[in-house]
Amino acid sequence: MKAHSTGAMRSPIIITLIVMATIMIIMALMTLKLVTEKTEAMNPFIVVSDLDDTIKISHTMDQFRTVLRGLFSHQAYAGMAELYTELARTPDSLIVLSSSPLWIRKRVHEFLRRNRFPKAQVILRDWVKQPQVRKYKFNALKQLAEKSTEPFILFGDDTEYDPEVFESFLNEYPDRVLKIYIRRMRGRPLPEGMQGFHTSYEIALSEFAAGRLDLEQVHRIGKAVADTRNPAYIIPHFAVLPEEILQAPESEALSEIHERVLARLRKIVGKRKRA
Repeated sequence: MKAHSTGAMRSPIIITLIVMATIMIIMALMTLKLVTEKTEAMNPFIVVSDLDDTIKISHTMDQFRTVLRGLFSHQAYAGMAELYTELARTPDSLIVLSSSPLWIRKRVHEFLRRNRFPKAQVILRDWVKQPQVRKYKFNALKQLAEKSTEPFILFGDDTEYDPEVFESFLNEYPDRVLKIYIRRMRGRPLPEGMQGFHTSYEIALSEFAAGRLDLEQVHRIGKAVADTRNPAYIIPHFAVLPEEILQAPESEALSEIHERVLARLRKIVGKRKRA
């Protein structure tokens, strides 16, 4: 009788312990899930982009037009907003680093908003305190590197000092640079390790090959280029033409959109050559 009472008393205790253990396991799994989701939500790299003639059609080879376009133009290169949206997936993972003056900050943000770029930190130059563009950009990149631990994907163009600045940064921080993309405006030789581009779709293909974009993302970026009506938003008249048209993509799933972008580029190149 006494043994029976003792067993009866132990049963609720055992059940309680099992329930408590189960609850603890569930809470641990939920915590692990939240940590995993937070880790996945953090962008694994930072996108640092120049503004004029990298994402904004500015014609920086003509200083007068650059000033006017800085004040009044809102024209963005086709597919760049879509590209940055896919690459910079979280707040603070896109930084626009420009040598434009501080007093056009509102216009830069308006340009980004109007063209549906993701939210970005905008760094501009104090023309009085920072008269040297090359030194200003390099120091700004160094400060970004010292404030973060993530690697960078750098975007610029070949009109001014971006290739040289990025090369110096790469030499000093070789482990912090995943890729450097330079828009071909002048067509001048680029330092080793940099990839020239004419369209955002070329970058998308490269990022797909690197495993940082998937097929659906590449397709969206390619469609943005192919659907752009004005050819000047793809390759403006003052930019050099590509020496060779796009190479075949790695995936057959991209064949259709690739052909559409290819057709647009061939039409632009053909028309320019006939002019």
